[in-house]
Amino acid sequence: MALRILRAAAAGAVAWWAGLMGIFGAAQGMLAHPALQSDKLNSVYSMPPPPRIGVDPSLLPLGIFVVALIHSITFAYIRPALPRGIMMRGLAFAAVSWALFVPWFEFYLPWNLFLEPALLVALEMLCWAGVLALVGLAISLAFGRSPEALEDRQQHA
Repeated sequence: MALRILRAAAAGAVAWWAGLMGIFGAAQGMLAHPALQSDKLNSVYSMPPPPRIGVDPSLLPLGIFVVALIHSITFAYIRPALPRGIMMRGLAFAAVSWALFVPWFEFYLPWNLFLEPALLVALEMLCWAGVLALVGLAISLAFGRSPEALEDRQQHA
């Protein structure tokens, strides 16, 4: 099981990185546009001290891997309660991940603390749905078929 979790963490981290670069990268024109964004959030990027990953860029891939590892451990734990099938299981896990992470984060930090406009917060929530769908699918695929599905196939063969 530990090997499956590590394999899933690696796949989840790659999917997380690809999602951040692809999905959030495509949305950055709107999300980071100074005229659309709040003055408070715009000022955060120039305030000292710089972000930790600005000083040590290796923290970003390490952080992504640690989060993907936590997601993989959680997936392994709740996997029996998820729907059968790699795709459905991955998308269900993505939905659970999104529901437990995104609404509170987006409410508290971007909308509340940084005063982001509601439409940009909604766009970020949609971007997170895409990222977490990629992560959920990657983790589910890396875990492979469930033991029940393999037993069903052997019984019907």
